[in-house]
Amino acid sequence: MRLLTYHYWKKTYCPFLLLGFLGVLPFTLKSQSEHKLFTSNLFIESKIHYGFLYAHHLELEIFNAHFPAFEVSIQQQTYGKYKWERAFAYPIIGFTCWYSGLGSSQYLGKAIGLMPFVNFPLYRHKNFCFGFRFALGLGILTKKFDRIENYKNTAIGSTLNAAINMMFEGRYRINTWLTASAGISLQHFSNGSLKMPNYGLNALMINVGLAYWPKRQNKEIGDRFYPPTEPYSAVIQRHIEFNIGVSTGYKNMEAVLGKNFFVFHIYENTFYQISRKSKVGLGLDLSYDPSHTKILEIQGDTIENPLTILRPGINGAYQLVLGKMGLIFNIGYYLGGAEKSNGPLYEKFSIQYNFSKNFFANLMLKVHFGRADYLGIGLGYKFVLPFGKKILKG
Repeated sequence: MRLLTYHYWKKTYCPFLLLGFLGVLPFTLKSQSEHKLFTSNLFIESKIHYGFLYAHHLELEIFNAHFPAFEVSIQQQTYGKYKWERAFAYPIIGFTCWYSGLGSSQYLGKAIGLMPFVNFPLYRHKNFCFGFRFALGLGILTKKFDRIENYKNTAIGSTLNAAINMMFEGRYRINTWLTASAGISLQHFSNGSLKMPNYGLNALMINVGLAYWPKRQNKEIGDRFYPPTEPYSAVIQRHIEFNIGVSTGYKNMEAVLGKNFFVFHIYENTFYQISRKSKVGLGLDLSYDPSHTKILEIQGDTIENPLTILRPGINGAYQLVLGKMGLIFNIGYYLGGAEKSNGPLYEKFSIQYNFSKNFFANLMLKVHFGRADYLGIGLGYKFVLPFGKKILKG
């Protein structure tokens, strides 16, 4: 009886179980495949830096010194989970903590940089990679300018600052678990003139490092898993993009001019995309900075019409596309403005985040020959004008 029951169960239910197993198998394999393809690829790295402060102003020469710095970071090797990673040849992304005593200066104190970064590969050959790392984050200086207690520190007027690190480095994979690195970098601290004085600090350094991979690196992801073009990209060949934005900045100049000021900035960038990761174009902007009125009055000039301090400018623009985020660089020439102490040239560095198809947020740093003028934040609107349509033949 038991034998008959077993044969009946085997004959009746096994086909259904087999069909069920075959139905679930693709999803199981898909889940395992996705898990295999998109693993974390996390690793940790420590670096030792050694260098000196670059005195880009005469007042900063009293800080001249050679000193070490130390860095610990957690990083991730990308392998194409997002489109921008494939466009930039699978960069390394991460977060780093940078520390230095700045030569034990009694005026500067100690510096800490907490910075997310992207490390772009420029050249690869077997186990060797040469790349460029860009990091931007928060900087903390333990000593700042004070009229009575620390009046010689004309470099930094605030405890909280922006920290920027740019580094060229070579990386060599020793084995499955260890990677050695060496490079040259520039570490910058500045508050964007939110509080004066603000000459900023620039440290030129060389470094060596060692990275440890707690798990075996995943190398399974490649472009073969994705279509060569985006939907409809073969139909519309080219387009021009227009970005129109408004931003405002704050300048704490109480230590210098006795009061604070709000700056207003209107701009337009016209971009043409030359590759999956780059856009180039031209820009126009108009800024209104009330601190210029005070500066001109100190110089002995009388401002009867406040519109004379408006500063229109024209510039060349470049955008590095990182998914929804873009890094924008502008180099421009002033077309007017009564205040001319900073010269006719200016630079702008911006981070633009596109939170929808047509609207974006923008964080901008205005600079004159390496000296920060002000930090602005704002919103903008963009639209695209396509041209050069191509009709696909079936």
